[in-house]
Amino acid sequence: MARAGRQARKTQGANGLNYTVSEPKPWKRVLEIEVPSDAIQSELNEAYARYSREVRLPGFRRGKVPMSVLKARLGNEIRAEVLEKKIPEYLNSAHERAEIKPISQPVIEEIDFDEGQDLKLRASVEIKPAIELKQYRDLRVTRRTANATDEDVDERLERLRERYASVVRIDGEAEKDHFIRADIQHADAGGVPIIGRKEENQFFQVGSGRLGDGFDTQLTGVRADEDRTVKTTLPSDYPDEDLAGQEACFIVHVHEVLNRQLPEADDDFAVDLGMESLDALKQSIREEIEREPDLELRRDLVTQIVDAHDFEVPESMMTTFLDQVVADARRSTRDQDQVDENTIRQEYRPVANSQIMRHLILDAIAEQEALEVEQEELDERLEAVAARGQASVDQVRRLFRENGRLDRIEADIREEKVVEFLVEHADIQTE
Repeated sequence: MARAGRQARKTQGANGLNYTVSEPKPWKRVLEIEVPSDAIQSELNEAYARYSREVRLPGFRRGKVPMSVLKARLGNEIRAEVLEKKIPEYLNSAHERAEIKPISQPVIEEIDFDEGQDLKLRASVEIKPAIELKQYRDLRVTRRTANATDEDVDERLERLRERYASVVRIDGEAEKDHFIRADIQHADAGGVPIIGRKEENQFFQVGSGRLGDGFDTQLTGVRADEDRTVKTTLPSDYPDEDLAGQEACFIVHVHEVLNRQLPEADDDFAVDLGMESLDALKQSIREEIEREPDLELRRDLVTQIVDAHDFEVPESMMTTFLDQVVADARRSTRDQDQVDENTIRQEYRPVANSQIMRHLILDAIAEQEALEVEQEELDERLEAVAARGQASVDQVRRLFRENGRLDRIEADIREEKVVEFLVEHADIQTE
């Protein structure tokens, strides 16, 4: 791999285009391109001739506008049009000659051009960094033994019931772990409401400690449509910094008391989850538990390989990953003001870095070991998607090609093949 900062000047005789490539980062290339004046001038002359034939200007008949007038009035526009058309072509030519495979759109950093002079431009582009692969064959990993007992299955089934529990209103008193929907009115030390400090339709669980030490436990025994005054010390991370850590008084008006209701563990519940019966659901859970050691082994292998590498990831890949995280956060909430984009990007940057490194390393191993995705493998995956969505394979293929998901699916299959290769060539110990 070329060292950062190294430059090489190359001249292409066919079109006279000269370029210099520098490498400020392992994943970034900067091209300085010079196009001879006669090459760009011929493009300008063609554009001038076309405008001269087609343009209408006050005081002149169509096709009769003098070139001097045309250049004076529309010269800047015509030159901009030619540059907009030709610069991508020059960049593509330079990329091809320099064997650069961009993973981002070029960023034009500078353009220097006066008619009659050479065109000079500088542009940067990002590429996949060259990775010096560490050991990935014969890695030692441990596979634990999984014997799914009936108790294990029942415990996992109980978690499923809790996940699909509904919340229902009750008429009785609130107890620990019940939920309350209430309006919370801030008050002064004497219990007098503070104007403008009311939070409506707040939802919290009795005993959760969410609103400070003792706040929700003081609501034990409350009923719907009841008011209760609560005094508490607010937590240090309370959103209102002026009140954080302070003694506070609240008047709570309870709208309703609710409790979680778990679905019965029966055939109906299993059918709701897409299984034929409760026995079939339990068997599926048992198989899932017994598959977990293999999944853990695969994760451990990949983690071991990723941890052995240390390199910078392309900034464009980082940006794309974090953009998706922010978009997911926005889709998951109705209140867009609650989405702190800067905080999300900062918190998820280490996760993004690890995931991108994983992708690049597995991609490099696939290339090293010539692991390719066969058309039949891609077709099988598309057929599975089509079956779930009750669509034809051609419809799914066309849709995925249009929205860019086809490349993602192919990349997923390739990564799966790499992980399978790693397992086949690992030194596996049984726990």
